Amino acid sequence: MSRIVTSCIGAALIVLIGAGVAQAQFIEYISGLEDPHAMIRGRGFYLAIWKIVLLLLVFWMWVKTTDWINRDSGEIGNSIGLPPDLWNPIVVFSFLLTFVIAMLIPIYLAGFFLILIAYIAPLATYIALRNGRVTNERKVLTPDHFKRVIANIGRGKKGPVEEKQPWELGPAVDMQATGPIATVNQANMIEARQSPAYVPVKKMIADALENRAEKVMLDFTADAVALRYYVDGVWHAGNPKIHEKEQLNRQWGDQMLFVLKKLAALNPADRRSKQEGKLKIEYAGNKYDTILMSQGTQTGERAVITLLLVTKHIRSLEELGMREKQRDQLKEILGMGNTGVVAFCAMPGDGLTATWVAALRATDRLLRDFISIEDAGQKEPEIENVNAQRVNSAAGETIESVLPKVLLKMPEVLCVPNITSGAVLGVLTQKAEDDAKLGIVSLRAKEAADALLRLLALKPPMPQFAQQMRAVINQRLIRKLCDSCKQAIPLTPELSQRLGIPPGRVDHIYREYQPPTPEQLATMKKHEIPPTCPKCRGLGYFGRTAIYEFLVLDERVKQALIQQPKLEVIKQVARQAGNRSLQEEGIVLIALGVTSLPELQRVLKQ
Repeated sequence: MSRIVTSCIGAALIVLIGAGVAQAQFIEYISGLEDPHAMIRGRGFYLAIWKIVLLLLVFWMWVKTTDWINRDSGEIGNSIGLPPDLWNPIVVFSFLLTFVIAMLIPIYLAGFFLILIAYIAPLATYIALRNGRVTNERKVLTPDHFKRVIANIGRGKKGPVEEKQPWELGPAVDMQATGPIATVNQANMIEARQSPAYVPVKKMIADALENRAEKVMLDFTADAVALRYYVDGVWHAGNPKIHEKEQLNRQWGDQMLFVLKKLAALNPADRRSKQEGKLKIEYAGNKYDTILMSQGTQTGERAVITLLLVTKHIRSLEELGMREKQRDQLKEILGMGNTGVVAFCAMPGDGLTATWVAALRATDRLLRDFISIEDAGQKEPEIENVNAQRVNSAAGETIESVLPKVLLKMPEVLCVPNITSGAVLGVLTQKAEDDAKLGIVSLRAKEAADALLRLLALKPPMPQFAQQMRAVINQRLIRKLCDSCKQAIPLTPELSQRLGIPPGRVDHIYREYQPPTPEQLATMKKHEIPPTCPKCRGLGYFGRTAIYEFLVLDERVKQALIQQPKLEVIKQVARQAGNRSLQEEGIVLIALGVTSLPELQRVLKQ
């Protein structure tokens, strides 16, 4: 309320109090006179000063707290269900109406306590509701709040103790809106930071990154929300401490999703449509390009946060997990003077892009001309000395339409990631046959033999396609055992025979850490109970590596592709030609203690 209105109310209060007190003293005075018609001479002190002081004190406190409620509800009220349009009238008119009624009561103490109740009741109600909906750092009239107030007493010119903004509390997670319009980004940032769920979102993100999560899923049902972390290719239940006293529930989940959608410039009110937005997150010195996707489900809504680490480091084939013999074999396949078509394949999420980049970087790009034809809508990583020709599919361009222009540049190596055209594949095989060119393509496939059949399904010219296909490299990502807590188990002769490991070559293999059973815990003393592994945090695995399957096409495989293009036939002929399967490559990692048998079984079932 404005200062003018406040001043008027104060003046009216003084006048009313003074008038009532003066009238009472006047009646009392003249009743004691002997002659009613005699000249009246007052004794002074017509006003009860202590009564005025008490009422002015209550009035001053009411002005201060009402002003605070006005500012506080205007800042965070809408986001916590305490809007200023509701609470300003409650605290103002309840007090004024009660004050007028109290002035009509002849007993001073009765009227005073009625005014006191009218002041305290709305204030206490607002504070109780507010404290229950904000983080601990924003609560008032708590021990921590009093400590901050006391710390600022007597500081003088030094100024008050530095106090962080509410949204700056919690872990050091910096979240930034990255929409195309700066003013909209700023407005969204302000609204998100005013929410009491802003700090819980920071706590959730920090906990996810501390647990090495690549994705975070919020799965909403009618009355609950489930939180999961995607760590090393597997979903795990997450349980971050978002609040001092409360666990993650539907109310907190809704408010946290509101914050995330605001930062990603999405519509928080739309809980059904598919939405996708971007924001940036920085934590512990690392930056993450973050994608938020949300869509309604039959039971509620599902939101997935993808955290992509921004890094300049490009991993080599060795760092990705390719064995030395395989690296030498790949360099020979892609080396100078070789022709034909080479395909890289993997299932979605199994690291195909990383291997594609590492493989091209391992070639002699300085001695040969490389051109890559890429869809502009599917951003591919830039590779030095590989000329990228972008195809604007949104404008109607196709790889087939730009291919003639690209061929005029006479590249020695032509790369086509995510190939989907049989005509383009036909051009690659034709150039390999007529001009001794090398073609490199990538596609999604479960295994190497499956990739051959998928390429064949594009209907390239046969038998030219089979004759010019040189090799297929397939991969899977598999979790690595945690070196800090993995457990050795003896390799029995039966298991050794089943895995195909020669007798006497390996004495034991490893498995993920197995915690004590309830029966074992019952017999153990408290100090004997092993703590959770600080490295893997009890998951038993830490990081992933790739297993690679090489299918080099000799005449037997090429003839099978021409005469019997069936999956099992091609796989059988490939084994006869000396190609090792994904399972055999995975068993090598088991024997080396890199991964476990259950993990290999899980990966091969995908």
